[in-house]
Amino acid sequence: MRFRHIGSGLAAITLALGVSGTALAGQPQVYTWSNSVDTEYFDCGSFVAHGVWNVSHRLTFFLDAGGTAVRDIEVIEFAGAFVNPDTGASIPDSGRITFFDTLDAKGDYLTTMSNVVRHNAYLHSAGRTDFQTGAYHGMDAFDAGVAAACAALGA
Repeated sequence: MRFRHIGSGLAAITLALGVSGTALAGQPQVYTWSNSVDTEYFDCGSFVAHGVWNVSHRLTFFLDAGGTAVRDIEVIEFAGAFVNPDTGASIPDSGRITFFDTLDAKGDYLTTMSNVVRHNAYLHSAGRTDFQTGAYHGMDAFDAGVAAACAALGA
């Protein structure tokens, strides 16, 4: 009975050391930054609406036991507005884009997927894109709302 407890204890310690060694060798690397964007976005006829956002990024690389990046996740959150640059009229716009990538041993992209959600009174989209196949699952009614957004911005 005593040998069984010692054997179980040694097995647990060995497993814990093996797991922690792998976990230490493969700790994710996280990078964060932010930026501001002001760019022409869609044409309203008498003016071009600008997208004006504060954007935050969190990029996490996941490493194998040898320290090589094997996948990453980038979360991009944006908050701001679509703006009529002539009048200053605006409509709030925000959302989140999450990219999921797998990487080869050289760090090149093997696969990419993204999830997107936009919060806006006129321009709606939420879904998932598989960049390998071009498949999109979700709802993208952005184009259907442009006329209403332009009207709200004073077109």
